[in-house]
Parts: sequence; structure tokens; C-alpha cells
Amino acid sequence: MKFKKVSATASALAAIALGFGAISPAHAASAQEITVWAMCSEVGEIAAAKEQVAAFNGFYDGQYHATLTCKADMGTAIKSTSVGQLPSVFEFDGENLAAYVYAGKLHQLDGVVPASVFNNELVSIQAEGTYKDGHKYSVSQYDSGLGLFASKKMLKAAGINDVPTSYKNAWTATRFTAVLKALAAKASGKKAIDIKENYGMGPGWPGYAFTPIVNSAGYQIVTNNKAVGALDSTAVVNAFKTFASWKPYVDPSSDDKAFENGRVGLAWVGHWQYPALSAKLGSDLAVLPLPDFGVGSKSGQGSHSWSISANTTGAELAASNVFLQYIMKDQWILNVTDQNGAVPATKTALNKSVNYRKGGPLQLYADQLSASCGTAKPTKACVTVPRTISAAWPVINTAFGTAVQTIWNGGDAKTALHTAAVTIDQDYTDHSGY
Repeated sequence: MKFKKVSATASALAAIALGFGAISPAHAASAQEITVWAMCSEVGEIAAAKEQVAAFNGFYDGQYHATLTCKADMGTAIKSTSVGQLPSVFEFDGENLAAYVYAGKLHQLDGVVPASVFNNELVSIQAEGTYKDGHKYSVSQYDSGLGLFASKKMLKAAGINDVPTSYKNAWTATRFTAVLKALAAKASGKKAIDIKENYGMGPGWPGYAFTPIVNSAGYQIVTNNKAVGALDSTAVVNAFKTFASWKPYVDPSSDDKAFENGRVGLAWVGHWQYPALSAKLGSDLAVLPLPDFGVGSKSGQGSHSWSISANTTGAELAASNVFLQYIMKDQWILNVTDQNGAVPATKTALNKSVNYRKGGPLQLYADQLSASCGTAKPTKACVTVPRTISAAWPVINTAFGTAVQTIWNGGDAKTALHTAAVTIDQDYTDHSGY
């Protein structure tokens, strides 16, 4: 991913230079200390984490003090750390929330963080942070989304004039196949689309990028703790047969630039590519919804989340709550989303975003996230679906990704999806349904 760097305030930069806002020993003796782990693998997000911690320490000088530690692999760090050794507050990939709750590592935030903070979040983010009888476990500064980036010129050259302007009039899967054929016929390399095959077609990318195919066919991967009958349903199998039929039109994009360099007219990817693509294509760039496999266009959602560790109590818990409220201010949400290109995860911040607010070039993403399906069975009225909110997600992600890889490599869709469904159901059985 590429990010646009924005300048920190002079005070924040000064604080960072002193060690992420470390305060003097005299202040440290009287201030309530909290420890903070942040996901620090992307340039923009690293900068944002340092800036908001430094600003927090400056704002609450002498009252609270946060010490920041960056973790390049947060998943491994949380998994390998006992709950008693976890920091006060930490950031993590929201898809793992249920697994961390199951492991006893997250503090319920009901009654800790004010309801007003949750109510200001996008409905999609509220869905991702809620688990186990409606309890809140996380807050998020940003959300994500999928769509199609398109070259207007290449679509026009291929004679494609029915370009969708909203998720409500997305191309059907059948029409999308015809679009790919038309684009490929005009392209020098006879390819039409980049689906980010270079990200990997096994466990990982497919769990985010291609779960919308399952959802658009009318199913969650798991329904009532059962994948058999859902993931391997006839509608989903047929959808993936169609997906596999597109392979001749897909540029493997080993250089990650098939669309950016004009070899193809479409890219199936997320918001994070917008800064680079808009800089390269300018007004030729269009943002379109993913194709409709029968129950409306669907999109993935969810991103990094923040929570308090389960062992945090007393004054440390109160200070951790103050920290979460502080970083959920529009100022800090827009600071990080300006740097990483993500969708602001609160209503107030989104309305201030040049890219995502009404009339902005990425309004489609905001529109999709406002129509969240949550954990219910997808319908034509909703669009975004969180990755399965279950402690079984690591197994689901691996099984599903393996199935997609098998299908993409020419394997039978029905067999691959049924095998994945059986694997997932066995995991639920082994853990008494979690």
C-alpha cells in the first residue's frame, strides 16, 4: 500500500523527538501510566500512532501518560502474550476480535467507553466491534471497502456504456463477464482486470476480497454455526464457477501495476489504491461497485480496531478509556485516514473527509458502509458484510482461502467449497460451537 504523508503539529513532532511524548520523571511519578501497542507496519499508520500518542501525553501532561510500543506483527504478539502481560490498550486486526474474546484477552467496553462514541461509529464498524449477546469490545478509527477501479477511456473504447453509478445498479455477474470479454478484446495483452492475484490466492486476501461473492450469492460463509448448506450451497458454487471463468481475462499483476500502467481497464481492490491511482489516472479514474451474483452487489469491510486488555482495572482502566475517547476524536481519525487512505470510521469524521463525504470521489465506499448487512443473511437491501464474527475465523479464513485457491487453479468448485465447509463445521464441533 502507498500512503500520503501529512504534517504533524509542531508540538506533536517535538514530543515525538523526545520519545513518543515521554514526560519528565516528575510528571511520570504523578501521572497514571498506560501502555499502548499499535500496529506499525505501514508508514502512514506508524506516523499517525506516534502523533496521537504524543498529543495525548501533551494534552494530559501530569495526569495521564501513554507509552507507545510498535508491533509489526500484532497477531503473533497478542497470541503469544498471556493476558496478564498484555498492555493497557492495543490495536489489532478487527477480523480477530471474536478469537481474542474467546481467549479471554479483551475487556468489554460496555459501560467503560461512553455510548456516544459507539453511536458515532459507522454501522459497519459497530457490527464488527459487537460480539456475544451484543457486547461492545472495540472501537475503530477507520473502516475499509472494496470496489472496482475503472478507466473511463478503456471502457468507452470497448463500447461499454452502461457503467454503474451506484451499488444499486451494479453489473450482474453475467454482464460483468461480457464486460471483461469486451475489454480484453481491445487490450494489447488481451487481459481485462487485475484482482490482485499478486496478493496471494490462498488463505488471506480471498477471505476479504472474495467473501463478497459468497454474500452476493445470498449467504454468509457460516449461518447458525454451520458452513455446510451455506458455503457449499448451489448459488455459491455457481458464483465461484463464474468467478473461475474469468481467469483468462485476469492479469496476474506480478508488478502490482496492471491497472495503474494501463494493461487492463478494471481493478478489483480496495480504497488503499486510490492515492496512487488518482495521481496516475486523474479524471480518467472511476469507482464502481463489485458485480451482483444474484442478491445485490456486496463488499467487504472492517479494519484495525482498538480495545482494552481484559486485565486492565481501576485507575488504569479509567485512563485507558480516556485514551480511546481521545483517539476517536475527528482530528485523529482524519489524521490517520489522510495518511493511509482509509474510510473514516465515524459519521462526523466521514462528513469532513474530502474523499468520502457526499460528492467526494470515494462516496461509493461510504454509501456501501452505510448499508451494512451485519451478521444477518444478506439481502439486496444491504451491501457490506463483516468477515465472520466468530472465534472460528482463523479456521474459516484458512479453509475458505484454500478453497478459492483450489478453484482458481482449476479444481471443482463444489468439491472445494464442500471440503472447506466440512472443515469449518468440524472446528465448531471441536469447540462446542465456541
